[in-house]
Amino acid sequence: MKFKGLDRTSLKWIALVTMLIDHLGAVLGEEFYISLGVPWLYSVFRCVGRLSFPIFAFFIAEGWHYTRSKKRYFLTMLILALISQPIYYFALNTNLFAFNIFFTFLVSLTVMFLIDKIRQNKSLAIFNGFLIFVILVLTICMTIIDIPVVYGIYGVLLSVIFYLFNHLDKKWAKPLMFSLSALLMILYWLVHILLAESIEFNSFVSLFALLSIPILMLYNGEKGKRSLKGLFYSFYPAHLLVLYLISLLII
Repeated sequence: MKFKGLDRTSLKWIALVTMLIDHLGAVLGEEFYISLGVPWLYSVFRCVGRLSFPIFAFFIAEGWHYTRSKKRYFLTMLILALISQPIYYFALNTNLFAFNIFFTFLVSLTVMFLIDKIRQNKSLAIFNGFLIFVILVLTICMTIIDIPVVYGIYGVLLSVIFYLFNHLDKKWAKPLMFSLSALLMILYWLVHILLAESIEFNSFVSLFALLSIPILMLYNGEKGKRSLKGLFYSFYPAHLLVLYLISLLII
C-alpha cells in the first residue's frame, strides 16, 4: 500500500502524544526519574517533547488561515490562555510572571492580524509593519527581563513563518518556509548555548525540534477521519492538571 503522507488528524495525534511525553518529564521532574534509577528517561522525554511545539505552531497558523471568524479564534485562544495559566503555574512550578504557550500563540496571532491588514490595505503597510516590529521587540525584552513568553521570539515567529509561506502558490514557498523554520530552531538553540553556564546533554535538547520538520513535510493537506478540534486545544490544560495531581500523590 502506497504511503500517502500524514493527514491533519495524524499530525495532531503526534503533537498531543509528544507533548504528553514532554510534560511527563517536565511536571514530574528530573529528580523523580533519578529516584527510580532511570535518570536518562527524563532527557529522553524532553527530547521527544521538542517535536510537539512546531506542530502546534503549524496548526495555529492553519487555524488562523482557515477560520471563518478570526475574532472568535483569537478569543478562544485567550480563554484557553487564561484557563491554563494557574494550572501551568502549579504544574510546572514556574516564575509567577511566566506565561503559558497560549500567550505565545496570542502574540503570533496579533502579528498575523497585522499582516492581514497590510495585505488588505497597503496604505497601512508602514504603520502595521512598525507595529509588528514593536511587538517582536517587546517579546524579546519580556524574555530578557524574565517575564517569559514560552519559547520567546522563536515561539512567536515560528507560527508567523508557517502563516506567511504555507499557502503561497509558489514552488519556492514551502522549501523557504521549512528552511527558515530550521534556521530559527538552530538560532534558538545557539542562544541557549551562549547563555548557558555550562554545556551538557540537556543543552542540546532544543535541537531535537528539527525532527519536526520532516514530519511536517509529510503533511498531505487532508483532514483525516476526525478533526480533533476540541481535543487539540483543551488537552493542554487538561493533561497538565492531571499530571500535576499525579505529581502530588507520588512525589
